[in-house]
Amino acid sequence: MGGSGQVDTSQANDGSPQPDGQQASALPTKLFVGYGAVAAPYEMLRAPALAILPGLYAKEFGFALASISIAMLFLRLTDGATDLAVGILSDKTRGTWGRRKPWLFASIFLAIPAAYGLYVPGNEPTIWSFTICYFFFYLAWTMFEIPYTAWSAELADKYEERSRLAVWRGLGQNTGLILLSLVPLLPFLPSTEMNFAALHAMFWLIAIAYPVGILYAIFWLPNGRAVPQAEQSSFRETIAAIRANRPFQLFLAVAFLSDFAVGCMTALFFLFFDTYLGVGASFTAIFLTAIVVSTLSLKIWQHLLKRTSKTRVLLVGLAGGAIAGAMIAVLEPGPNALTFFIGYMALFYTLGVARDVALYAIFGDIVDYDTWKSNGNRAGLYSSAWMVLRKIAYATAPAFAFLVAGLFGFDPSADSQSDKAIFGLKAANGYLPALFLIAAALLAAMFPITKHRHHVVRRRLEQRSLRSSG
Repeated sequence: MGGSGQVDTSQANDGSPQPDGQQASALPTKLFVGYGAVAAPYEMLRAPALAILPGLYAKEFGFALASISIAMLFLRLTDGATDLAVGILSDKTRGTWGRRKPWLFASIFLAIPAAYGLYVPGNEPTIWSFTICYFFFYLAWTMFEIPYTAWSAELADKYEERSRLAVWRGLGQNTGLILLSLVPLLPFLPSTEMNFAALHAMFWLIAIAYPVGILYAIFWLPNGRAVPQAEQSSFRETIAAIRANRPFQLFLAVAFLSDFAVGCMTALFFLFFDTYLGVGASFTAIFLTAIVVSTLSLKIWQHLLKRTSKTRVLLVGLAGGAIAGAMIAVLEPGPNALTFFIGYMALFYTLGVARDVALYAIFGDIVDYDTWKSNGNRAGLYSSAWMVLRKIAYATAPAFAFLVAGLFGFDPSADSQSDKAIFGLKAANGYLPALFLIAAALLAAMFPITKHRHHVVRRRLEQRSLRSSG
């Protein structure tokens, strides 16, 4: 590969014959549904910890935004080492359950206790208890997310099948979010607001659904195709492998910038609609509408992935997200605040779905390209590298967003906010993330693995497999 980032397909020209018997048969629908279903309880576990808990701890227990930012930044950055370790170890794992499933199972024993500590904190939690629980939560997240993402590249070979897996994953995640958004409406809760009483109920829902989802994956879904592991396994050789893969470098840059932008937005969502707009009692209406609309949009994104390309769908999600970020300027408290914010969140979630399904689908193509070049499987390794940057983005983004809002004088516990503080809140929650999404879109437009080039790579992999089996 040259410095331009073009994919080297000189050994895989378009005239290469298709080996007989190597075209993968159509995967059963139940595999796509099953893979997506596993994402539902995972998202139920993950989403509140990312978008609700930091702001809620600041509001209810008076935690300083600076203290939360420092704790989150420290935890996410130190968690990067475990990401690489889990990626490499999951590539090496062997057994009846395959490479990835044992890690999903092990995550249960960290996720449930950590969630209890965060969602049911008692009357006087400290920043130390907050930090310790989050540490084990992030470790459980690593043990699920990295193997689960790598698993998708082993379940499907074709460009179109990868796209379908990504769409079903998005559908599963949105299903989990729908269930969570309904929790504040439970009749035994004191109000319809998102508070710790609602989080307590959420915990019991998660404590049941998360293990059930993983056990379903273990016993009813296939392990995935076995691909020889690449020889490189040391940390230095790992970095060298990533440096040699220009498409993956570009992918990481796009993913990091977009995750950083989304991290800024989600970190302040709760404070924005509850503290600033004053519509916290309508939590369910806001998020249920957004999630349902974005879920319905999955069919549109799936059609566009098939008819156009993954890169174009990604560009729509990124550029549209930048426009949505700028639109935060018109959101003000008042009689129409709830209506406008519901529309804003529906747009934000819908564009976020486009971004996510495109990224997960593109990731599988990158794994194929590396498998062809290295003659080995580094899906777990690449998944861990992506998750390292994702966690760095989601660590630094809240710290950055809280810092910007705090510098302009925004105080979640104050009865009123100055114009300067409101501008700082909107800048951290919308204007600056829009700039990061624009930068990500410019890089995404340069992505070199097109649908045609991926078909060429797949043919070469199938020919290699045929020669090896012969």
